[in-house]
Amino acid sequence: MVGIIGTSLQGEGGFLHSYAVFFSSNTYVRILIRTLVSASVVTVFCLLLGYPYAYLMSRTRGWVLQVLSGIVLLSFFTSVMVRSFAWIVLLQRNGIIDQLVQSLGMGSLVLRGTTLGVNLAMVQIMLPFMIFPLYSVMAGFDNRLGTASTSLGAHRRTTFWRIYFPLSMPGVVSGSVIVFVTSLGFYIIPGMVGGPSSQLLSYLIYSLVNNDLNVVMASTASVVMLVSALILVLPIMRRFDLSSKAVARFSVPEPMGERKPRLLLLWSGLVAALLMLPGLVVVPISFPENRSFVFPPTGFSLTWYRNFFTQPDWWGSFISSLQVAALVTVVATALSVLTALALTRVSPRARMLIRAIVLTPKIMPGIVIAIAIYGLFLNWHLNSSVTGFVIAHTLKALPFAFLPIAAALEQFDSRLEHASSSLGASKWTTFVSVVLPMIRTGMLTGGLFAFVISFDEVVVSLFLSGARMRTLPVQMYRSIESDVDPTVAAASTMLLVLTTLIVVLTMIYTNKKRN
Repeated sequence: MVGIIGTSLQGEGGFLHSYAVFFSSNTYVRILIRTLVSASVVTVFCLLLGYPYAYLMSRTRGWVLQVLSGIVLLSFFTSVMVRSFAWIVLLQRNGIIDQLVQSLGMGSLVLRGTTLGVNLAMVQIMLPFMIFPLYSVMAGFDNRLGTASTSLGAHRRTTFWRIYFPLSMPGVVSGSVIVFVTSLGFYIIPGMVGGPSSQLLSYLIYSLVNNDLNVVMASTASVVMLVSALILVLPIMRRFDLSSKAVARFSVPEPMGERKPRLLLLWSGLVAALLMLPGLVVVPISFPENRSFVFPPTGFSLTWYRNFFTQPDWWGSFISSLQVAALVTVVATALSVLTALALTRVSPRARMLIRAIVLTPKIMPGIVIAIAIYGLFLNWHLNSSVTGFVIAHTLKALPFAFLPIAAALEQFDSRLEHASSSLGASKWTTFVSVVLPMIRTGMLTGGLFAFVISFDEVVVSLFLSGARMRTLPVQMYRSIESDVDPTVAAASTMLLVLTTLIVVLTMIYTNKKRN
């Protein structure tokens, strides 16, 4: 970040000249306002859609909870490129939405290239980031509070607004901050689904670097984005703890013995359908006879799967992604364990500082992190190298790996360490034989998050990729950007199948562990 700020001050016109140029340009200011409005709209709609869904999750148990949580996990772990490609098919001319509107005799509705289309796609992609923290808070509620309120004559609506909603505010704020900041710096959807009239600041920054080679103005726009995010986020961070364990805490609540409102069930069903929508679109398009993204596809062919396994660009990028993700999983998990152990041995003030540093990438716009890493790695000659990708992806994955591991260590009884030491065990033996087995579930969860975040990372990878090194998400992006190649649909389908297997195996392991 120091490098970005320094670069933004190096304009030819002198100190702060680039900022004067930025704010004197009607185009730049209009894009900034559009970006802030778009991120706010996405956040509001994610909250409206996600809150009832998380509420239903917190009021159910058994197989219903497993289905609801499985849908959220599947959507969260599904590659951003897979979902982005699905939205291209949905929103394009003669796409699914356009065909549906035409069949109703309402003319044509092409949403690709519009702000509405960008916001709609971003809402679907950001929904899990809202539902996770909401449910994490709601699942910890004491159900006796609602029972006490009802027994005192309060209406169900009064109980909700006076007791339930105020208690859920930490989840509301945490989810809103994560969605807003992520949307603010999200590049993929504006770049693939949007157009000139819906251009956002993240796409402008990428264009300034990739097309205009104007690093100074790109750094200026990045600083403006970061400052805008901090102005809105810091006051909230001071009041609420955004480091809550918003990580897959799908525990089984006590039986409620209450009927769920039909409207709540209907709303949650629509949200579930929205979360699963990309998978329903991508799979059929991976089997067409011709090179097209038309839905429904014509004919049946496995050519595009054969292309994936035989063409060096596709297969090589897949192997590169696996290699980088495996290394990131090991490094991020090890660093998270060491950092979480350090938190248990330092003062509260130092603990707060360390936690804030580790979680910083989680609340920074992705495009800003990409610009910072790109400028730094240029000087270190790490672009287009395995080492560079591992370092950059570890930085992005570390917050997600750290949270479940830190949560597991917070529940660890430190007296077990003392007992082990008193029996003559060395610190290393105690660590390996006592501590690690007790936090194994947290490590597996953190490692899984690190692997998925690394394998799916595309914004930073776009800046780091080159002729020598390209990951699968970057290959998919380049393919969609330059050609009509159903091989990207075949790759998306295989990633979707892999994601489903990961989610199913994770839930089976969790259920066995609980039993």
